[in-house]
Amino acid sequence: MSVTIHSQIIDYDSLIPRIVDDESEGDETSSLGFKHSDIADENGTHHWPEDDCEFELSFTYLYSHGADLEAYEGIEGNNLTDTGVSHVLVSSETITLPRKSWKIPGREQHRYFINSQCTVTRLLIETIYLNLEDVKKKDLNLQFITTPRDFRYTIGGTRYASRLEGAAIVGPRAKYMPVISFTGVLVCGKSLNGFPVETFSAMLGQLAQNLRNLSAAFQDQDVFVVGFHGSYLHIARGLFSKDLITRVLAQERLAHEPVGLELTRGYNLCFKKDWLEATQALSRLLRYLLSGKSNVDSIQKFMA
Repeated sequence: MSVTIHSQIIDYDSLIPRIVDDESEGDETSSLGFKHSDIADENGTHHWPEDDCEFELSFTYLYSHGADLEAYEGIEGNNLTDTGVSHVLVSSETITLPRKSWKIPGREQHRYFINSQCTVTRLLIETIYLNLEDVKKKDLNLQFITTPRDFRYTIGGTRYASRLEGAAIVGPRAKYMPVISFTGVLVCGKSLNGFPVETFSAMLGQLAQNLRNLSAAFQDQDVFVVGFHGSYLHIARGLFSKDLITRVLAQERLAHEPVGLELTRGYNLCFKKDWLEATQALSRLLRYLLSGKSNVDSIQKFMA
């Protein structure tokens, strides 16, 4: 099935609504990793004090992932250091949705790297969540997983399956609903098509699972994905209007319905400026999702 995606990179201020004032945002995400330099490296963070070690594990896995990418570059001759979404995004692109999202050519042989990226994402978002005292006071308990799970759905009489490598979830583990999906992409040679396919497949799987557990009276739906492209982290939001969802469900097709995709720029988490902006954006995303004001009905269901 072919889908046309209209994409744009925007500032996270425009991507995610603000719930708290500027002065309160980002206080919880400063890190010892940048105490002595604007560039974090493994040599500078060997010994974390017990009272300031919230992000120690995140940096440990981030360094490990970076070392793996450097080793892969040396073997394959690929350049993975400048592979943020801004280098590959096309403003309007028609992609072919695979029947099974994990069957993208070249993906399976690099699953280790994708899992590594999703683990870094999970540790980072979970640590931020645990440090947001105002968010933890909410009645809804957000959980985080990096266990792959397939979500199946039907469009136009054809069965599709999206595999989420990790997610922030709500609800009981047996029937959980993902509210932020984690993705990863390893750039293989000059093949860049994996990024929009991986991202959009994850969004459709997340949206389908959530709609399956909601009543017919749903609203416009935002679908958020946090992922890596090479060594850069980004946040993506899919815009699925109620009218679009209703038409797709009624006509059982998506080919003639363009979908909007908005993304932040890519963030290299080893640079202080990027770290601060990325973690502030993730803090805002968590606050927005758990504010009771988000266009994510699965969260509203469990907060009711």
